[in-house]
Amino acid sequence: MLSKRTIPFLVLVSLVAGLALLAACAAPGTLPTAAPATSAPAATNAPAATNAPAATSAPAATSAPTGGEVPTLDYVYFAFSAKPEDLQAVEDAANAILVPKIGAKIRLHPYTAADITAKAPLILQSGDQCDLISMNQFNPFNNGVATGGLLPLDDLLPKYAPKTWASLPPEIWNAAKVNGKIYGSINITGDWANYSGMWMRQDLLDKYKFDWQNTKKLEDWEPYFDQIVANEKGVTPLLSTDGYWGRQWFPNYYGYDPVDVGVGAPQSQGMLGVKADDKTRKIVAVAFTPEYKQAVELARKWYNKGYYLKTPPTDSEMSSMRAAGQFAGFHFPRTAYFSTKAMAANEWNNIPIVTQHLQDHAILTTGAIQNSITAVCTVSKHPDLAVKYIEEVNHNPDLYNLLNFGIEGKHWVWVDKDKKIIGYPEGVNGATVGYNPNAYWEFGDRHQLYLFDPADVGVFDRIDEGMKNAVASPILGFTPDRTPVQNEIAAVASAAKQYCDPVDKGLVDPAQGLPQCQAKLKEAGIDKIVAEFQSQVDAWAKANNQ
Repeated sequence: MLSKRTIPFLVLVSLVAGLALLAACAAPGTLPTAAPATSAPAATNAPAATNAPAATSAPAATSAPTGGEVPTLDYVYFAFSAKPEDLQAVEDAANAILVPKIGAKIRLHPYTAADITAKAPLILQSGDQCDLISMNQFNPFNNGVATGGLLPLDDLLPKYAPKTWASLPPEIWNAAKVNGKIYGSINITGDWANYSGMWMRQDLLDKYKFDWQNTKKLEDWEPYFDQIVANEKGVTPLLSTDGYWGRQWFPNYYGYDPVDVGVGAPQSQGMLGVKADDKTRKIVAVAFTPEYKQAVELARKWYNKGYYLKTPPTDSEMSSMRAAGQFAGFHFPRTAYFSTKAMAANEWNNIPIVTQHLQDHAILTTGAIQNSITAVCTVSKHPDLAVKYIEEVNHNPDLYNLLNFGIEGKHWVWVDKDKKIIGYPEGVNGATVGYNPNAYWEFGDRHQLYLFDPADVGVFDRIDEGMKNAVASPILGFTPDRTPVQNEIAAVASAAKQYCDPVDKGLVDPAQGLPQCQAKLKEAGIDKIVAEFQSQVDAWAKANNQ
């Protein structure tokens, strides 16, 4: 059991609770309808690192438009689905708010999970037109910083987004820092403190009368999975894919902060870790730990028992199979405080989903905070207006919910306006509605979010209580600089993809596969990465009086 560490920034709880409940960039009309995307965190190989740009002084405000011209901000973000005509309507409605407020328009560029994973680094590296970009589990923050395509905001945030800047303490802003510079605006999402756990279909849990609420560890679910395998033809207990899903190594379940998930196979949880209760902050290569061995042995056991498909499908194949009821659920490093009703509608054909924590205490890590950051692109011609947009979306419920849900009457309707509860219009659902990002963590301060389920009324009270009981990582606020070991990181990513990921997913026997994974990581330079990041952590801790 992890020992709890005092969290020095818990002033955040009162600050948050007191907030008001309030292919590269193409024109919207040319974007194809986005295919449904999985909700999996999808880390990619770190792009070739470049030196991050030096901080600049806040620029003079953009001059007032002449001749009726209004500057346009190009915004790259993740969305589950968006039909071109609906996207244009949302964009027009957003601009009706933004032009009077900040003197700028926005042009929306939604990408599915797979597309933003592949294309966002290219946009940032190539210098393609871009003003704002969502950094998230599909487009990892440190990968973006490594491209040199993100602008430091140390001067811009206090000047052009003062309320957003004041809403978080320095300890949280540190999560957006690399080499002492802040490269994005952190969104208050409500899921920073992470419990690893299970997300499962309620219909099957009820059918087999499984006592899921008393499960405490992964192995407690095996009797239920055995019943699914024996009795539910065409249903696999746990979903898997050829990318993210179906792995067993989730660092927080085993008490680790992963340091940097980009140091490892694409879409993995990384090959580094610091124990969340280790006051010495010792970075280790996790493939050599007893916890990793335990995880991959369990993965192999579950694979052999039929809890996973023998051949992992692609993301798109998995999405179709999931909607058709061919999976019972999934293991995930973050279980919910918020209702799963909207997710069930969007992804599981309205089959209710329940979640179960499998940890006594949540773990709070830098990476969890980095899962939702709005950054400004280095090539932006109007960085001041981009930051003014960040201020507006964090404090304007109409704009924030427009980006989340689309247009009232067309994409959503009120169910209980006093309680801010909404639903889909008659004859429409999450799969058929024309605009559905399905990313309620993405756009700004989630306190403003309209709700799909009355059960979410007061949810931030439960979140704040979870924060009080969270175990804070000893490196909370540290983000490594990859530049000195960028070649080794690329080599480790390649080695981990070929030799470690199959072990992580149970596809090969760990008795043979794990030693090979370890040897290939050594050859690729994992020890040099550990030494470099350890030096950085030690310097960071000293500078911050940790």
